Amino acid sequence: MRDLPILPAQSILALRHAILCRRAGRDTLPELERRLGSRIAARRFRVLMEAMGQIWPDPFAVAPPCCSRLSFDEALLAQMVMAAALQDRHHFDFLSAEMLGMDARDMLYACLHNFLSAQGLAYH
Repeated sequence: MRDLPILPAQSILALRHAILCRRAGRDTLPELERRLGSRIAARRFRVLMEAMGQIWPDPFAVAPPCCSRLSFDEALLAQMVMAAALQDRHHFDFLSAEMLGMDARDMLYACLHNFLSAQGLAYH
């Protein structure tokens, strides 16, 4: 986790904390808003989480927030976040084509881009 750039690290930590909130039966929005800095980014991140829950072929493996190691799914997501931030659709598809069909990749890429745009983090 320490070796990740800030953007994917922030996304993975937000995901980990949101999962904890969800498991505890609490609303994820306040925690996401606190971690991501804005309500719109938090809402778009929740949409991203819902999309991942729908299209990921197996349950998404998430480590505890205090863990410095990434699960395979988290490492893949971190790479996908960077590809979307850099608007590198080719690399995004390379990373995800083996496990996701084109429609699922399109939806996930759009959700990532919308989330990153809400934070002003989609690079051009």
